[in-house]
Amino acid sequence: MSKAFQDQWGIPLLGCIPDRPFLGCPALADLERLFQSELVCGQTHRYRHYNVKDINLITTSLTRFLENIRSKSPRTLYICHITRDDIILGFMAEYQRNRREDERPFEAALLVCGRKEKYQMADEVRDMFEGLEGAPVMVVGYSTHQAMQLIHDYTPKLNIDDKNRVRKAVEHYEPYIDFDKLLERTSSGGGTES
Repeated sequence: MSKAFQDQWGIPLLGCIPDRPFLGCPALADLERLFQSELVCGQTHRYRHYNVKDINLITTSLTRFLENIRSKSPRTLYICHITRDDIILGFMAEYQRNRREDERPFEAALLVCGRKEKYQMADEVRDMFEGLEGAPVMVVGYSTHQAMQLIHDYTPKLNIDDKNRVRKAVEHYEPYIDFDKLLERTSSGGGTES
């Protein structure tokens, strides 16, 4: 393939890299940037990644939601409307129950959605986030539909602070790139003149 690129277009092929799906999974820090918001709790998990396929919009009863959170992949990003106080409180309670019973790791996150000009989180619910560490919750000023669409359309960028993603990217790309040829082409005098 390298010869074909060189012969056809005069461009050296420096590498051919297969897809690595993990690198396309947004971290909560990516969602903070996307929504211009911050986690209201669970900040220690800002660099936890979530597969877009594991997003779950909650439209069910609290009972069904609790059944789902106990049976689905532990690293699921749940999305609910800001008026669903029952789901928000249920999420926080399930986090506490899981910690107390020391079950499987609790890696779920909750994205609470509601247009700023139309909906507000109840002060009583917001007060419950005070001192709650561990369970990542973010409140965003978008409808659930808009938030899900933005997440699906988003391409995460490499962030130097996301050490896990950087390490995985280096491990993934390094074997597929001819660094000698790259350095030769980019060093002074090694490339073609424009």
